[in-house]
Amino acid sequence: MKKLTLCFLFLTLALGLSAQQDNDAARKAAEEAAALYQLDEKQAEEMYEIQERRFRNLASIEELRQSDYRLFLQKKNSVREGMLASTRRLLTEAQMEIFKQQLIERRKQESALAEKLKREGATREEIQLAIWELE
Repeated sequence: MKKLTLCFLFLTLALGLSAQQDNDAARKAAEEAAALYQLDEKQAEEMYEIQERRFRNLASIEELRQSDYRLFLQKKNSVREGMLASTRRLLTEAQMEIFKQQLIERRKQESALAEKLKREGATREEIQLAIWELE
């Protein structure tokens, strides 16, 4: 019984530390976005919620990294797309200009990577996986 209680205690502590790390990462990402887009206080709070949801979703698919890496990357990309869609709804017109520039930069990176891999003879699937691995 003592071993079971001790095991439960360690499991609880580990989960608490993991949640704290996710909250810290979400807070840091939200602060960076707030500085980049010059968000007001209400927008900053909403950005924190968006980032918190992003990190929670990433944590929920982490087990797939070892068992089904392709599915993990696909879901990770979906989480990123969802975060971008939520961010897009949050921003004002003036802030959208910065957002659009970031999207353009991301597309340029993806295009450059795809071209490089094509020259090396990579398959379409290998190129898609490499693009999903960007982050």
